[in-house]
Amino acid sequence: MSNTTIQLKWSEVTAAPTTLNVAEPAYSNTTGKFFIGNSANTPILIGGKYYVDRVDEATSANTANVIVKRASDNSFSATYIRSALFGNANTATALQTARTIAVSGDVDSNSVSFDGSQNITLDLELTNTGVTAGVYGGTSKHPIFTVDVDGRITSAANTDVATVLSISGDSGTDTVNLLSGTLNFEGGDGITSTVTNDKASFAVDNTVIRNSGAQSITGDLAVTGNLVVMGNTSTQDVETLVVEDSLIELSANNAADALDIGFFGKYTSSGAKYTAFFRDASDSGKYKLLAGGTEKPSTGNTVNVAAFSRATLDANFTGGTVSGLSSAIGISDGGTNATSYTTGAVLQFNGTSFASLANTGTAGIFGSAAIVPVITTDAYGRVSAVSNTAIAIDASAITSGTLPIARGGTNQTSYTTGAIIQFNGTSLATLANTGTAGTYGAATHVPVFTTDVYGRVSAVSNTAIAIDVAAITSGTLGIARGGTGASSFSTKGVIVSDSSSSTGALSALTSATEGHVLQINASGVPVFGHLSGGFF
Repeated sequence: MSNTTIQLKWSEVTAAPTTLNVAEPAYSNTTGKFFIGNSANTPILIGGKYYVDRVDEATSANTANVIVKRASDNSFSATYIRSALFGNANTATALQTARTIAVSGDVDSNSVSFDGSQNITLDLELTNTGVTAGVYGGTSKHPIFTVDVDGRITSAANTDVATVLSISGDSGTDTVNLLSGTLNFEGGDGITSTVTNDKASFAVDNTVIRNSGAQSITGDLAVTGNLVVMGNTSTQDVETLVVEDSLIELSANNAADALDIGFFGKYTSSGAKYTAFFRDASDSGKYKLLAGGTEKPSTGNTVNVAAFSRATLDANFTGGTVSGLSSAIGISDGGTNATSYTTGAVLQFNGTSFASLANTGTAGIFGSAAIVPVITTDAYGRVSAVSNTAIAIDASAITSGTLPIARGGTNQTSYTTGAIIQFNGTSLATLANTGTAGTYGAATHVPVFTTDVYGRVSAVSNTAIAIDVAAITSGTLGIARGGTGASSFSTKGVIVSDSSSSTGALSALTSATEGHVLQINASGVPVFGHLSGGFF
C-alpha cells in the first residue's frame, strides 16, 4: 500500500518487553534489540542493531570480547587457543632440532645442548678482574679501590696515611705524632682552656677586654681622647651625669622626619609607668607632654601616644597662639566651656557652659475675624509655638433666631417624620410620600419604574425577561446550555470534546501531514499521528 506507515511497539527506557501478542514486533532503543511474540505471547529475541554492531566490529586483531574475523591472508591473532592438538605437536617428547644454550657477559660458563628430553645444568663463575686477593687498609694505610659499572672491584691498592701534624703559634713551631702524641691547649693570664667531646675552647674572664659579650671593669677607666661607641645602645648606670655642652643634639640620624624627638623617664605608680616630653613626628611635629605610659618608648624610636595620658603642666604662657585645644576652656578658668555656637542664637548658662538656645518662634501673621491665634511660651517667656485656630462654638451658644438658607441653615424649625425634604424657594419643606413599598426585579424579571418631577418612584411593576438571539452580543454559550463552548473551529477539523472535563468546550483536531490517522494515546486522548505500535 502506498503512503501507509506501519510502526512497531518500541521503548526508550525498557530493555525488553515482558509480553507480546503472537507475531507482534517490538524494538528497544535502550538495548538495540528486536523481538517478536510467539504463540505463548512470549517475546523472542530475533536480532537488532546490537548484533549488527557486533558483526561490524569483528576483527582479526587480538581483541577481547570481539568476534574473530580472518584477515585477507586467512590469518587471525590470539593470545592463546584452547583446543586439542594433533600431529607431531600432540605426541612429541623432544624438540625436533636440538639447540645450544650458553651464557655471556662477565661470567665464565660452559655451553649445553638442549632438546627438551632432559634437564640441563649451566656452571657459572664470575670473570677474574685481576685484583689480588688480600687485606687492604690499616692503622697507617688507607685503601684505594676502583669499581666498574657492575659494582665489581677492578683494582685495589694501599696508600700511606700521614702520622705527623705540624703546629705553629705567634712564636715557635713543633710537630705532634698523630698516632701516639698529644696536642696540648694551654691557657694564660685571664684565659682558661677546656677540651670536651673532641672540641677545644677558650674562655676569658672580666680582666680581659674583648670585642664581644658583656664585660665589666673594676675601678676607674680614664679615656684620653674621644670615646666612640659603635653599638646600638649606650647605658650609663650612674647617679650623677655631668655634660659640658649647653645644647644636646638628639635624633642625628633622622633624615626623613620619621622619628619622635625628646626624652622620657620611668616612675612607679601602681606598677612601672613612663612620662615623656617629645616632638611627635606623626602629628605635624607637635610637642607633647605625656604621663602614665604603660609602654616603654623604644620600638622604632617612637612614642605610642595611645598608651599615655596627657600630663599636667604648671607654667605661665606669655606668648604664642592658643589653638587646637582638645577640650574647651572651663567656666572656672574664665572660658565658656563650649567650642561652638549657633549663629544669631540667644545664649544661656546651662549650669556647666554657655549654650545656644534653639529659635522657637514661628514667623508669620496670626489671628483674624474668623481665626483665633493659639500661643505657647517657654520658661524664658519666649513664644515657642503659635498657630491659627478657626473660631468654633457650640450650638448652645446660639440663643435666638432661625438660621436662614443664606447662612447654611434650613429656615425651618420642624419636619414630618420620615418625609423627603425639598427646597420650596424660601426654605427646606417636606414632600408627601408617593412610592409603593415592595421588592421588584429578579433573575427572570425586569422592574419597570415611573418617576415624578422630583425623580422619585411614583409607580413600579415586574415584567418577565424576553429577548431575541440577536440580543446576545458577547460571551459563548457553554455545553451546559446546549452550546459548544467555543466561538470558532478550524476548517476541515474533527470535532472532539474536552479531554479533561465533561462540560469543557468542543475543539477541532486537524493535521496537514499525509498518512496521519486519528488514534487514542496512552492517556485516552484522541490525537492525529502516524500509526504506532505503542510502548512497553
